[in-house]
Amino acid sequence: MTKTLGGKILACVVAIFVVVIGVIVTYNYISSSSQISTLFRSIQRGILDASYTTINITMNVEARQHLNAVAEQIVALDKNDVIAQRRVLMTAEELIKYPSMYIVYENDGKVILQDYHPEVGIENLSSNFDNVGLDLRDRFWYKETKEKKQGIVSSTYISSAGNYKGQRLATATYPLIRNGEFIGVIGMDLFVGDFQKRFENFEREELPNLDVYITDISGKIFSHKDPAIVESTTETEAEKALKEALKKAPEGEFYYNHNNEDRVGFYKQFPFGWTIVSVTTQSDYTNAINKQFFISTAIALVLLVVGAMFLVVFVKKLVAPIHSIQSGLNSFFDFINHKTQDISTISIKTNDEFGQMAAAINDNIKATKEGLDQDKQAVKESVTTVGIVE
Repeated sequence: MTKTLGGKILACVVAIFVVVIGVIVTYNYISSSSQISTLFRSIQRGILDASYTTINITMNVEARQHLNAVAEQIVALDKNDVIAQRRVLMTAEELIKYPSMYIVYENDGKVILQDYHPEVGIENLSSNFDNVGLDLRDRFWYKETKEKKQGIVSSTYISSAGNYKGQRLATATYPLIRNGEFIGVIGMDLFVGDFQKRFENFEREELPNLDVYITDISGKIFSHKDPAIVESTTETEAEKALKEALKKAPEGEFYYNHNNEDRVGFYKQFPFGWTIVSVTTQSDYTNAINKQFFISTAIALVLLVVGAMFLVVFVKKLVAPIHSIQSGLNSFFDFINHKTQDISTISIKTNDEFGQMAAAINDNIKATKEGLDQDKQAVKESVTTVGIVE
């Protein structure tokens, strides 16, 4: 095919087309890689921010507001009016659904522990302090609240008292201050096991391997969709990498390898010491980039095939006059060489170069034919004259 002019033109055009498409696909791959990476990072950061907001509202903003309001009512009551204090705690629990609230007094360590039971009415409240079997003034959350004279959110721990003994909880506390004097701590327990249900709302199909998890003040992961990670007693690669990142900044990006997969994470530390992380595998990024590259390449190949088909038709139509010119010239030369007795002009009516060539050839054909006809007539007349003379 490449021996013909049409074949050569088609081959050249297709080659140029392939080079141009190759350059475009390569540029699109580089550009798409950057855009997809930027987009996915933005999605991952957005998930982190949304997750941070919902946990911060629960554990920091609302908890402080609620404890402050309850503390103001408690310090206004007589310490020995246990029922009145239980009413305040129970009312708060009914409104906000906290599992347990309690008061620990500084001077004697007495405790009022009020678990939330919807079926228990106010008339059934105990008028006695609770005996929990240990001095809660020795608990870390009590000591830290007393030392800082402000509310804290503790690391998670397994409850050692109350109806929720044995369950993983976090404690939010607030100091009881009366006339400028520290008189005790009010605290409430919060379940941390349902945080992952909130994060399910942020799952995106673009990031199928995304995890959102939380670490406590010690750096231990306590909320993760994989229970095995929460229950692990050995420090994970994620925890190690996050600790190193937190040494540099309370918010940022970090990388680590888990189960032979490179992972990229964004983290943000809460004011009370916990840290929330959104992390996914690098393959989520590369798979999306490769998918986009495959689609672009497939489209380019389809366009190349369709374009080549149109080019074949176009080139054939473009070079069709050449065949007419070639046929006309062959007929002309056969006429000159007396192989044929008649000749016709080339029938090309276009105004392009082929039409101009055909017109010039037709003029020469006509002139040559007329010249040969005149020569034939002259020879014929000469023969006639010679015959008369003889």
